[in-house]
Formats: sequence, C-alpha cells, structure tokens
Amino acid sequence: MKISRNWLNDYIISSKTDTELVDFFTQLGLECTVSQFKYNFSNVTVGKVIKCSKHPNADKLKLCEVDLGNKIEEIICGAPNVKDGLTVPVAKVGSKVGELKIKKVKIRDIYSNGMICSGKELGINDDNNGIMVLDSNLNAGDDFIDALNLKEDSIFDFDITPNRGDCFSHLGIARELAIIEKKKINIKKYKLKLSNFKTSDLIDVKIHKKDLCSRYSCRIIKNISVNESTDWLKNKLSLINQKSINNIVDLSNFIMFDTGQPLHVFDLDKLKGKINIRLAKKNEEFITLDNIKLKLSEEDIVIADDEKPVALAGVIGGINSNVDSSTKNILIESAVFDEIRIRKTSKKYDYSKEASKRFERGIDLNNTVDSMNKFSSLLVDTSKADIASDYIDVYSTKNTRLIAFDVMKCNDFLGTSLNSKKIKDIFSLLNINCSKEINSFNCTIPSYRNDIEFEVDLFEEVARVYGYNNIPSNNNFYVPSNSFINDQELLDDKIRNFLSSNGFNEHYSNSLYSKKDCDLNSDLKPVKLINPLSIEMEYVRNSLFPGLMRAVSFNQRRGKKFIKLFEIGNISFLCRESSSKTSQIKKVMLVWVGDKINHWNNPLYQDLFSIKGELKSLFNMLNILNVNFKLNDKKLDVLIGKKVIGYLKSVDKNNLKSFGISSDIFVCSIDLHHLFKYFNNKIVYNKIYSFPSIERDISILINKKYTNEEIVNSIFQNGGEYLNDVELFDLYEGNEIPKDSKSLAYSLKFKSNSKTLTDKEVDIFFDKILNVLKSSFKAKQR
Repeated sequence: MKISRNWLNDYIISSKTDTELVDFFTQLGLECTVSQFKYNFSNVTVGKVIKCSKHPNADKLKLCEVDLGNKIEEIICGAPNVKDGLTVPVAKVGSKVGELKIKKVKIRDIYSNGMICSGKELGINDDNNGIMVLDSNLNAGDDFIDALNLKEDSIFDFDITPNRGDCFSHLGIARELAIIEKKKINIKKYKLKLSNFKTSDLIDVKIHKKDLCSRYSCRIIKNISVNESTDWLKNKLSLINQKSINNIVDLSNFIMFDTGQPLHVFDLDKLKGKINIRLAKKNEEFITLDNIKLKLSEEDIVIADDEKPVALAGVIGGINSNVDSSTKNILIESAVFDEIRIRKTSKKYDYSKEASKRFERGIDLNNTVDSMNKFSSLLVDTSKADIASDYIDVYSTKNTRLIAFDVMKCNDFLGTSLNSKKIKDIFSLLNINCSKEINSFNCTIPSYRNDIEFEVDLFEEVARVYGYNNIPSNNNFYVPSNSFINDQELLDDKIRNFLSSNGFNEHYSNSLYSKKDCDLNSDLKPVKLINPLSIEMEYVRNSLFPGLMRAVSFNQRRGKKFIKLFEIGNISFLCRESSSKTSQIKKVMLVWVGDKINHWNNPLYQDLFSIKGELKSLFNMLNILNVNFKLNDKKLDVLIGKKVIGYLKSVDKNNLKSFGISSDIFVCSIDLHHLFKYFNNKIVYNKIYSFPSIERDISILINKKYTNEEIVNSIFQNGGEYLNDVELFDLYEGNEIPKDSKSLAYSLKFKSNSKTLTDKEVDIFFDKILNVLKSSFKAKQR
C-alpha cells in the first residue's frame, strides 16, 4: 500500500528523515520502503489556446496559437482533444520534459515553438490519450508547478499484514506515526452547509439479517455535476498510482485511501423503493459496473432496491445504479459489512479490489459518518450541490470492547519490568483508555483496532511500542527433560543434504492447487478450502508432482536440458472411509530430466540404471540396506523388505504435453512417514582388515525373464561366508545371442577378515555358484 508523506502531513508533521521513518515503522511491525517522487520536467508554464486550426500540410496535426502570458506562440499539436479555449501545460523552447529537450522545430514547413504536454509526458498521471486540460481559472504564463501546487514527495510502500486493517489508509498510518512522534494527530471536523430536504423522507434502509452489516449510513446529495476532478484531487490520487475517472468516483476513492472507509455512490434516480441489505437469492442475476453478468449464490451480500440488486456489497457496484454524466442526485453509502462473506464473494468472482481488501480486514465501526461528511464537504467545495439536512444511520450491533489487563502477567510474558505508569503511557499513545486501578485494570479498545481481542494482544502492543530491541535477553533456558522428542526433521535434513550434494536443486511449490492440478493424482481425493484465495488456489495439494512439473517447464523454456530437482513437503487428502476426515503425509519427490551432461573429457550419462543407483546411494546413506525395486505395471515400486514406500516411473506423455515439456522425465516419490520407521541414525564403525581379497568374474547367457535381483540374491545365497560383494558390470543384448536371452557379466569379491584366502577355497564357492545358476536359471557360462 502506497502512502504519500505530503498527504500524511495533513494529519501529523514529522521532522524525521524518510530513512529514519522507514526504520521506526518497521520496528512497529509495519514493514515498508520509501522512494522519492520528483517531477521530470522544467520550465513548463500555463498556456491558453487562443486559436486552433488544421495544419495546412498535415491531416492529423493542428496549428495552435497559445497565450503564454508575455507572448503568443505558434505550437503544432497532434492531440485529438486540443481545441480553442483550453488551458494547457506548455513546455517552452529550452525546457526539458524527461530526457527530451524542447527545441524550435520545423514540422511540414511551419515552425513549432514548444510542446503542449499530456499528463503522462509530465509524469502527472497515466493519461496519454490527449493533452492535459487544466482549470480554466489558472492564469496564462504562471509556472505550472506553482499553479497546480505540485510538490516533490516521498512515497512509502507498506507491506501491511492482514490483521492490521486499521493501517490501510493515510489516517491509519498517521496514528502509527503519532506513536513514533509521541503526539496527537490533527483530525479536521467538517461543518456542512445543509439544505432543507431530508434523506429519511426520500429513502428507507432495511438490514434483513443483523450479521450481514454492522452499520449502514447513507446521505442524499442533490443537484450535483459529474465532471473532471480538480487538479489537487487528481494529483493526490496520481501519487499513489490511482487513475482519475470523474469528480464523484475520485472523491470516493480519495476518502477510502484517506480514512480507510470505502464509500459507494448510487444514482438516486435509478433506485426503486428502499435500500435492502440482504443475501442474494440462488442464481439471482447481477450485472457489474464492467458489464459482466454474474449468477449470485445465497452466501453473497447484496444491496438491493425493491426490484433488483444494485451492488454486490463491499465488492462492486451494478451498472443499473452507477453514476454517469447525466447523474444529478446521488446516495452516498458508508457501511461496515461482514468480513468473511465479503472475502468469500470477492474471491469467488475474482473481484479483489481496494474496497473489498479493506472490508475483508475490518472497517472502523465509528468512522462511517465522519467519512461520509468529509466526502460531502469536499464535493460542495469543488462544485455546486445540495446536502440533505439529515442522514440515515442503522446499527445492527454496537460493540465496546473491554479487556482486563494484568501488569505482572505482561512482564512475565515479555520478560520486562515495566510499571503501571509506563504501560498506561504506551496505551495512551495507542488511544487505549485504561481504568484507574494500578496493577490490574480494564482497557477500552478503539473501534478501529479489530485485531485486539485478548489480553495477549495487549501484551504484543506493549512490546512493539516499548521496542523489541529494548526487551533484555535471557541467558538462561529451562525445560523439562521429558519434553524432548525425536527430531522428525532429521531425516529431511539428511535427505536434503545428500541430494543437494549430488547435483539436485531443491524446489518449493505453493501448497494450494487448482482442481486441474489435483486431478493429476486420482488416487487421493483433495481437500477443498472453505474460503479459497482464488480458483487457482482452491484445494490443498494432494501431490508434489504439478509444482515440480511447472519448475521443469520453466527451466526448459530457458534452455536447461539437464535438470535434477527434489521437493520435500506435506500433501493432504480426504480419507476413503469418511469424506469429513482428512489425512496429511510428508513426501519427497525427485525429478530427473535429460540423458547426459556434455563434458570434453567424460560425459555424465543418465538413464534408469543410474537413477536406481542414485536412489540406492541415498538409502545407503540413511543406513537402510534392504531396499528393492519391483516392477508393477508401468512403474517400479520401491520396497523396504516387503513394504512399499514409494515408486519410480517415467512421466506419461500426455502429462508432459499439458505442462509444455518436450523431453522424457523420471520421477520418484517416497513416503517419508514410512521411511522414518526404517531410518537408523546410528553410526556403525567397522574395523578395517588388511587381508587381501580375491576377485573372480563370471559371464552368463540367461533368459530375459530373470531379473538381476534374482541372480544377485542367488549368488549371495550360495557364495558362502567369504563372498563380500557382487557387481554387475556388463549387460548385452544383440544379434549374436538369442532374442529371448541376455548376456550378463558379474564381478565377485571374496575376502576373509581373519586370514588370506587361497584360490582353492574360493573355487569351491565359485563352482557352487555356477552350478546353481545353470540348474536354477538354465544359464550358460560364456
């Protein structure tokens, strides 16, 4: 949220530098940055277009005679809105606009002595559709900056946490600045010049359910004129990146950014009957301001007249009640709606705008009338209008919050030794009124602080105002021994360190998915959020797969051909036995992309076998040795003993296509909950023996139906106590051997820890292995 320092000066003036204020605001829990706003032009003056005629040698250009106060200059302009009588900003010859230096130039045989500027060219606004039109009361020749009272400014950009809805305005930030400056803010009271008609005679308001709207205030203003906003108003909004629309819309936006209270303005003559604050009917149709037809649900709050909905409360107005150029009479709405319903509605229809952001976070119940009065006063100051002598103000609830506060508990909680006077001084800065008791007293919470509900919230307020840096550190830490538990993160850390050391990059995905993402894992039914942020984040993820695939796609589009990623995270799903019960398990998923890394000396090749080797190395590092792989349909199950803990497979072509991925991908998913049961963090040290080993090679021709695992197990079973290791070092399938066969070559290592083995001792076991392979597997020695 952007805050103008000049705007803040309307409430409180600070002598501190911008950098100092950034530091102070951040210490108060309001993280922010600051940037300087400077106008990028010089020597621009106010001019009046005396005569505007078509350029004799160009169809789209106009020749303008412009009064600059002390002389009249001819200026060529191509803007479609230039005409006689306009008051405009003029960059004279010799001035600068941005990087452009204005010179006397010849355009189609006629000299142009300057440039009539648009708001975008001057950095005043984003309007580049035509020249900037100024107030006709300005004098020709006046300095443009002085005439419009333009000032350089500092713009603070705040990252406000959701609980601090009171800070979503200049008034809210001014309250925080008052804490820094230890003084009160200046709030101007507006005295209205009222007419002799009443709002209550012309309109009636009914809140159909109390929980929909805590307060609804409204007032009628007659005989208005909808036109362009005054320069001061456009400048204020431009500084915080808000586009000017017309005086009515701009004023309502100004009040929202100024006081934090969103206003909505209806064309009174388009309303039929009374104002109803009610829930929408099922599939009730509503056409928004941007001409989109919505079918509403029974959870949506609407503002309706006796015939139809005229606004989606707190979210967006309807096209059937909007203010346009023909509007003469208006109804100003200033209300406080139910935060939860507003949030659901704004997310459901993807209308998360400035007004709904504030309603979702909570609006000050006592600010509706003051904000409405400020709007009315400013409107009358800038144009003729008649304000009703009264206003309608309907409360459904009035809430004064009292919280009991104990000084000793606060000090114990924070580790401080503050006395009652110091704490009451802090509460005074926060506008929290306290009763007269000493060590235990009642606190009256301001209506704008919706985030303060419990005593512990007051402890937090004391801490942030007193200063976290001022709270002394405690060098002693006491904890009962029975509170220590097994470190569940230890397994994650070991996996993370191993994979990071072996060429993998760790990826973090958003834990919220769309329905399309969740449908990729049909085995686990996803958990839908009651109050989703958007359609794209409607479910809690039931797989790590989509997030990793998007990461692969992102990297491939940027030229990466060899990718190794992993992610460790929780997935959630609905239990099969009950649709109301959910389960959560932690998974690790690994992804391999590409077949080799090119290198001038020794390219690194990657295939299914190298991937299995990497997984074996991972399990060996975790001291989990009895890991096997078993073919199951189109994937390899990963087993520890007989327990399936995950799978390894190649990704389906259709899934690859949906993510825009062109190359083959292998993925491995492992259930960390089951893996933790087998994880052994104990380090075993084995004595190193100096006796030499004997190696023998064996090459066999065997039917393809037999797996390497079966053969290795058989070799170990018959190799005796001295067989130390078996390694497959060659696999061949080709024209020289039968189609149903394959050639395998193994290296066998025999070793004793108590003596040096002889060839005769090894031959006994080697022959036994050969005989078993021939009899059990019909193998032929090569």
